[in-house]
Amino acid sequence: MSNLNVFIVMLESSKTEQLPVRIFLAHHTLSGIVTHVDVDYVEIRTEEGKRGLISLEKIEAITGH
Repeated sequence: MSNLNVFIVMLESSKTEQLPVRIFLAHHTLSGIVTHVDVDYVEIRTEEGKRGLISLEKIEAITGH
């Protein structure tokens, strides 16, 4: 299973279970609950209620909270 497929499984799990994830990019970390997963990007809702769009190809790692 490729890294991208593992990431999509984890992101879909966050969406289904409404549990937050921490997404690591090259120089940033974003946290929130996944609201949408697309073939190119993921949308999260941060703890502050803000919307964030992240390119799947830029994700380096994902952890659950």
